[in-house]
Amino acid sequence: MLGEQLWVERTLSFEVLPKLQRAVTSERLAAAVGEHREETREHGPRLEAVFHAVGAEPSSNLSSPVGQLAEHHDELAGSFTDDRLADVFHAAAGATTEHYELAAYDTLLALARAVELPDEARELLERTRTEEEEALHRLEGELERLAGELRQ
Repeated sequence: MLGEQLWVERTLSFEVLPKLQRAVTSERLAAAVGEHREETREHGPRLEAVFHAVGAEPSSNLSSPVGQLAEHHDELAGSFTDDRLADVFHAAAGATTEHYELAAYDTLLALARAVELPDEARELLERTRTEEEEALHRLEGELERLAGELRQ
């Protein structure tokens, strides 16, 4: 599970979030994505530190669900003719990914407590989970704002 999450963070940081940030037209949504992209750049190294804390070498494993979410997004993203509707779609896709990540971090934290991982490792996981939750709130706020603008 830790290896899958490392793959997720690396993929989001270097592929998905940069692409998403370029795709959106809303400056506020682009700023929210950019802010989370900067945070996400630290998530991979934190997970690597968790590996080291348990005496293991960091290794990443493909996360099929996140890979499929990214593929699904890419398949549909080009089909929108209205930039505002496309931005709603992008915000929703980002929120969906954040929900997945929160579930993954909740699981990792439950396991960390069960096996009594060192405090340092648990704190790294908790810090990252907090940042994921904050990113979700920002994306959901943008989603609501953008969807509301469609009514105008």
